[in-house]
Amino acid sequence: MTNISKDTKVARYPRSFDTAAPYQEMTPVDRLLSDIMIHIQLSQTDYHKAVHRYETIERWIDRPGSPLRGLVELFYPQGSMAIGATIAARGTDEFDLDAVAQLALHATVSPSAALNMLYHAIRGDSGSRYHTMTRRRTRCVTVEYQDGMHIDFTPTIRRPGTPERESWIFHDQWGAPDEASMRLIANPYGFAKWFMERPAVDAPFAALHMARILEYERMQFARADTEPVPAQEPPAAKSTTTIAVQLLKRWRNVQYEPRIGRRPPSIVIAKLVADAPANHTNGLVEEMVIQAHRLRKIFQEAHDERALINVSNPVCAQDVLTDQWPRSLAEQETFLNDLVALVAMLQTLQAGCDLAVMKTIMKELFGEDPTTRVFSNYNQSIGSTVKGGSRHMPKSGGLVVPSRPTNGVDAGAAAIAGTVGTPKHKFYGAEGPSGPER
Repeated sequence: MTNISKDTKVARYPRSFDTAAPYQEMTPVDRLLSDIMIHIQLSQTDYHKAVHRYETIERWIDRPGSPLRGLVELFYPQGSMAIGATIAARGTDEFDLDAVAQLALHATVSPSAALNMLYHAIRGDSGSRYHTMTRRRTRCVTVEYQDGMHIDFTPTIRRPGTPERESWIFHDQWGAPDEASMRLIANPYGFAKWFMERPAVDAPFAALHMARILEYERMQFARADTEPVPAQEPPAAKSTTTIAVQLLKRWRNVQYEPRIGRRPPSIVIAKLVADAPANHTNGLVEEMVIQAHRLRKIFQEAHDERALINVSNPVCAQDVLTDQWPRSLAEQETFLNDLVALVAMLQTLQAGCDLAVMKTIMKELFGEDPTTRVFSNYNQSIGSTVKGGSRHMPKSGGLVVPSRPTNGVDAGAAAIAGTVGTPKHKFYGAEGPSGPER
């Protein structure tokens, strides 16, 4: 954990977090991919902001006069935040997060009633804090914050006698009476537990990656203002598999940003990536190449059979993760073509290429903003800038710079070989009257 004195000011830190990072060996390509992920992931600052907003909403919908007063059993995250794979939805500062609101409603409640109750409970009366920020969706209620963070709250009802937190969720298109409403079985909590148990953490790589995260977090706090910078809890260690999921999701977002229609669900990408054997790669770019190859093969096999890919929750077969995408072979083929191009570009990065070519590829894969920032920091850190030429990036071999004195970050990086806990929160709380303690 980084120890920062109470009198630390902005001026104490350099502009580039790379120039202050503890320098250890990491291949240049892996370093750049790692830094792109750091720039697009949910920072510790935004993590704690999200936790606070979850807890505030939970109290708000249980307020006197709320249609859900006394009916909130449990609140917990689902999707990317539950598995530590949240990334910016667009640019580098807009995040779409997901939470479950487990409610003590009658099992026969209609999908429209369940969604409407949650919508009105959050929206409140005219003039209340969330009144203009709340949107009713087909399966959730979204709160849109001015800083670009969106939180989707999905109402659920616990299914008694089923595995932990298996629930009903609801599908109802507001204002579309011709579209059928549905009650669906889901277990996002079970999926998150399954995912987190799959990939083991590669301690050497995680130590290097953690050191860069900690330094970046320190820089973010330092840049915020000139007030004293508080100490930060270290984020949880990530496996190369989890980082690969984040980078693949970012790549998908960039490809689909200009398109109309649904994009491949994040949970489908996470499930297919987690199915791969863990700890059989020597770095991040190699992991990305292997995972992209697997995804292309899986989709190609389904497409060759003229069948839509079908992926289910591994802990709940009735929870079909591909129920809304793909809906046609054309949609599936678009993503398959994207995967073919992805494999080719990743192989180029892995084989070694000029820095200018690498930057062009990474912009295509992960977007211009984070790529430009990362390459600018990289050029500063190695003391050179590409001017009218290019710098060759070797296939292997680390970038080694003399170590600096320990400043707390090195110790935090080394600690990753042991146990680094996830920041404390109340997401998993206690089970309501419909089941055992969670």
